[in-house]
Amino acid sequence: MNLRLGAFGRQESVSLVLLGTFVSGCFAIDPNAVFRDGNRIWLVQGIATVLALLLFELLTGAIRRRGGNTLYTLIGDTRWKAILTVPLSLALLLAAMQPMEQYLCAITQYVFVETKQTVICLYLLPCLTLLVLLGAEALVRTARLLLPILLLSVLVTLVLVAVQGRTYRLYPIPLSDPLAWCGQIAGATYRAFMPLLALLCIGDGTQTPKALKSAGRLGGLLGGGLSVAALFGLSITFSYVQLYRMPSPFYRMLVEVRAENPTLRLDRATFFLWMTGAILVSAFYLYAACVLFAQSFGVRDIRPLGMSACALAVTLILVLYYDSETTQTVLKTLYRDAWLLALLPVPFLLIRTRKERVVCGVSS
Repeated sequence: MNLRLGAFGRQESVSLVLLGTFVSGCFAIDPNAVFRDGNRIWLVQGIATVLALLLFELLTGAIRRRGGNTLYTLIGDTRWKAILTVPLSLALLLAAMQPMEQYLCAITQYVFVETKQTVICLYLLPCLTLLVLLGAEALVRTARLLLPILLLSVLVTLVLVAVQGRTYRLYPIPLSDPLAWCGQIAGATYRAFMPLLALLCIGDGTQTPKALKSAGRLGGLLGGGLSVAALFGLSITFSYVQLYRMPSPFYRMLVEVRAENPTLRLDRATFFLWMTGAILVSAFYLYAACVLFAQSFGVRDIRPLGMSACALAVTLILVLYYDSETTQTVLKTLYRDAWLLALLPVPFLLIRTRKERVVCGVSS
């Protein structure tokens, strides 16, 4: 079976998970929904990071008890594997689409104003496809090379934002609607859990269960902390009334930093650096979805599956811009409720593992 996994170390795994957690936490949000009632997303993201790491601990523990190193260990050859594999693969597909949709929105509204989304996608599709076809080793090693300069740019931006930010813009932090809190926490947990889920899909490349577990813990914790800091910086730069109407808030934050510091002319360069990380993370999710699907359904070569997944993701992104209002409503609902696809199969995986342990104990 040609999965193009290869082998890589813990540093590479940590780099990709950290990058994925940061990108998913900051560039996969819908400002219209997140900032509708106030500036609480930074607090929600912190809670979601903890919940995502708890889910990761549960799954890695179940995988270790089964004697494997990937998520496929928990799915196996059961009759209902499609019920588990398809939702998880779709969740990864939607997670890959979300930062790309923000990328297209920002680049066509602020950078190449007169360029259509279809033209941008002509460049985006080959990039995604090439990264997916190169496989896991190319993804993790590219993440390790990209991460230091991306971290430096984020930290410098946050320092500048802290100097000119105002804490009164954090208000209000609404606590009166528990259902809204739960909905935002569920969505943020989905976004924080996606890099960890993708890592579990390619766990064989990490070589040992110990390396897999430590990479997920460290990458998820550092990436979650970085995304909380970035969202906090965004919240003290603009009020929630302003953020509610912004199509790409982080690019606007870079412009605001440049406006206060006229010597800095790196807003677009920094934005493209961050978006390069977003493309890499989207390719990571698409590749992980293809690996899980290929293992579950016995697809021998991942390359045709990878090309199909990339084409499907880019096509669905374009549908958000060009198709009917009904289709847009359906896709936005999937964006909002995608956490159901990722989180509902988890209890079934854990229950199945528990039942098999009990059966083994009785028979012995």
